[in-house]
Amino acid sequence: MNTISSPLLRALGGVAFLTLAASPADAALFSYYIGVDGQNTIPSGEFAGQPNPNANRLTLLFAHHNTATPASNHYHSKGIYRYQPGSGASPIIEINPSNYLPEGSNPPLELVAGSGLYDGRLVAEQDPGNAFSLITIKGTDELDGFAEGTGEHYLFNSSAGRWTGSLAGSDIHLVLVSISDGLNIGNATSLSVGLLAPDDELHLGEAPDFSPVFWTDAGAAPGIYTAQFRLADEEGLYGDSGTFELRFQVVPEPSSALLAGAALAIGLIRRRR
Repeated sequence: MNTISSPLLRALGGVAFLTLAASPADAALFSYYIGVDGQNTIPSGEFAGQPNPNANRLTLLFAHHNTATPASNHYHSKGIYRYQPGSGASPIIEINPSNYLPEGSNPPLELVAGSGLYDGRLVAEQDPGNAFSLITIKGTDELDGFAEGTGEHYLFNSSAGRWTGSLAGSDIHLVLVSISDGLNIGNATSLSVGLLAPDDELHLGEAPDFSPVFWTDAGAAPGIYTAQFRLADEEGLYGDSGTFELRFQVVPEPSSALLAGAALAIGLIRRRR
């Protein structure tokens, strides 16, 4: 795996890059894609045979890819609609950890000291060893046409071709649903891309290529910061996605943590005495 040091990435203003292997065949692989769900019915489980509530909707896809076993490349869909288990109720959007990024037990992305345009601010750390942190968003069309056996080919055709629909003719917008106070969204050349308040939109077009920089002031309070989004097609070819959430954290400075730990230890000693 090729790597780019975090200091270099920070010097570039936090712009996300992903180079998974020395082979040029993997050059088009990124961590985040926008696709169209081509699955019309649910294939298995409690709701097998029911209409897929995400059919023909835009979907954010996190790409799991492995240069050692490219045939295992696949997507995880985010911000999707689901039927509520056990109730047979109408589809709902679940705002829960299944739609968080990073996903699973992975911690929120850490905000660290930036440089260049982001000097004096905290930016989402771009770590080539953490694919969740490499936030460049592309369209699945970028993967179409690669030779059979390449990582791009396997990823594009994963899930029995569920995500191979073209975005051509669409006009995709990234819509802000909510954002924590103090969290901001810029890019490599500007501290703001205009996503400031709920319902603000960023035009991505039919060929998305967006590398956001999430940041706070250097003095931001420690804690978790979140930003929720959905995807919309202004041309009306595809339905809106559900809501997905990116999560970040500002951690206490080591000196503060040490002082807090020392105070706790002193308190425990006094209690024992």
